[in-house]
Amino acid sequence: MGNAADSALERSGKGLALPGLIIGLLTGLAVYGIVEYWIDGRDDNPLAVTVLFFVVTMSAAYLLMAEAGAFIKALGGAIIVAVLLAWPDYFMAGIAANETNNLSEFPTLAWFLVSRGLAGYLLVTLIKASLESGAPPSYRHVFFHGVTLPLIAAGAKLFALLAVVLLFTWARLLKELDVSFFNEFFQKPWFLLPFMGAIGGLSIALMRGQQSVLGALRFVLLLLCRMLMVITAVFTITLLIVIALKGVVLVFDRPYPSVWMMVLALYGMLIFNGVYQNGEGGPPPLWLRLATLITLVGFPVYVWLAFYAFWIRIEDYGLTPPRIAGLAVNGLIAAYAVVCVAGLMTELNWRGKKWMPLVGPLNTMMAGIWIIVAIALATPLVNPWEMSAKSQYERVAEERTNIEDFDFGYMRFKLGKYGDRMLEKMLTLNDHPEIEAIRAGVKRARSAKSYWEYQNPGILPARIERPESESQN
Repeated sequence: MGNAADSALERSGKGLALPGLIIGLLTGLAVYGIVEYWIDGRDDNPLAVTVLFFVVTMSAAYLLMAEAGAFIKALGGAIIVAVLLAWPDYFMAGIAANETNNLSEFPTLAWFLVSRGLAGYLLVTLIKASLESGAPPSYRHVFFHGVTLPLIAAGAKLFALLAVVLLFTWARLLKELDVSFFNEFFQKPWFLLPFMGAIGGLSIALMRGQQSVLGALRFVLLLLCRMLMVITAVFTITLLIVIALKGVVLVFDRPYPSVWMMVLALYGMLIFNGVYQNGEGGPPPLWLRLATLITLVGFPVYVWLAFYAFWIRIEDYGLTPPRIAGLAVNGLIAAYAVVCVAGLMTELNWRGKKWMPLVGPLNTMMAGIWIIVAIALATPLVNPWEMSAKSQYERVAEERTNIEDFDFGYMRFKLGKYGDRMLEKMLTLNDHPEIEAIRAGVKRARSAKSYWEYQNPGILPARIERPESESQN
């Protein structure tokens, strides 16, 4: 990288093996205690689940941010990360624990499988960069840790997985030799959870110490981005020409057009940042510079096509939790399109010493916005079930849908108490020309015992035959 600050970044993570092992072991013991003595075989305790996630998150964030000789400074940042994720954890854990709430699983799965990890990654990146360069964080530090942290996490998971596989392979081998003690011993929760915690903590520390390996992986990733940028530019030109000749119907005739447009935009966003890198250097070679500019031109097109596809679906079928999440993501992509336009505007000064100087600080700001949106979508502040229920009610109340085609069952079995509330409100639409059909639809939804039964009226579920001996008792 060239200067003293960059050299300091390269040397980060040394001397963390023993602290990583100890912190991981203590985390595993804490997890065992929560699981064994608090949750106690139940998975319906939102507070216990939240504390469990809090402990694991704080430990992982601390190990990713700590530096030898400066262990205390990272503790505050780790606590901030865990606290900010605790509220949505508690809200979503409460939703998941109640099996009778009749709510769509999409928001809960989206949070725990995607949004939580993304928010945590961005939080650790920004806080770690701030600890090193001050607030607001330098984009050089943000970019460095933004690229490096996923590599550390992936490598640590690989190390931990290999350790667990080797442990059980050894135990299995001994069992084949009629020594079954270790095979049973290793499966005890009081051993397995602390062991996995210790291995996880040690793996993070060891991976952070492999700076030469991480540097090589960063180099390969950034080189790959440069190669893919040319391919992306050719694809962008081809797509724009095809749309100009055949119209947007070509896109909307395919299934899930909004999803595909967002995927293209997100892919382009990652490739562009890989080419832009830390924003410290001058413009790249002419061929790469032109390819990047062509790719950036496609961003507003992808955003507009995705929004138009969403508008068509919402106009026809109203809001649902997946569509709310999709709109939020597309809104973030639209905001990033503004970043791209800002970068394109700076290209008017073609001979500038720095390439697209506005992109770096705007990237840092966008990371903060992504965190806010991801967390808000998993809290009561933006309740996707309630928003969807109100949207569906408005379609009926404003006579924007055919009542015969309206899905009253979705209101009851996918939008829970919010849907039930709106169903009750529909019964008061006495001036509606199809009020009798509305009442019949609400009655049918309330009489059904499941969404499957609502969707398949008149079809009885397959009867489960009991064994003859059991039926005679």
